[in-house]
Amino acid sequence: MGGGSSKELAAAEVWPPGWLEIPEGPRLIARTAILTISSMTPDEFCAMSGAPYCIPADQWDFAEFHAAAAAAVQEDAKINKLTYACVPRRMDESDFWRLYFSKVLYILDSVKQHGTYPPPVAEPSAAPPPQQPSEEDRGCLVQ
Repeated sequence: MGGGSSKELAAAEVWPPGWLEIPEGPRLIARTAILTISSMTPDEFCAMSGAPYCIPADQWDFAEFHAAAAAAVQEDAKINKLTYACVPRRMDESDFWRLYFSKVLYILDSVKQHGTYPPPVAEPSAAPPPQQPSEEDRGCLVQ
């Protein structure tokens, strides 16, 4: 059977889902964006709970991300400061990591789909040009 190396299997257990699918260049973009999460203020971080990409609490299983959370703390020492500012004063540890990985997965999705983060903003569709009044309509306007 052609399984992956033990190093790849260990990485798959530590990194968030989809991490290993991203090529090296876009992965660097994702990593840089992920490292900015720890620079958020506690208020900014807590506000993510209302973001459309936030994993609903009833669909969150911290056990699935425990190894990735431990790796995040080792990768980004500043995450501890944010954790201590939020847990337990504002939320429990599981909710902290739910918000954190909601943002991480949003970043990964953006990088996988668009090659960048933040995702490009969709341009509002241009309004059709105003129609010129016909001669008949203009005749009604001029009296």
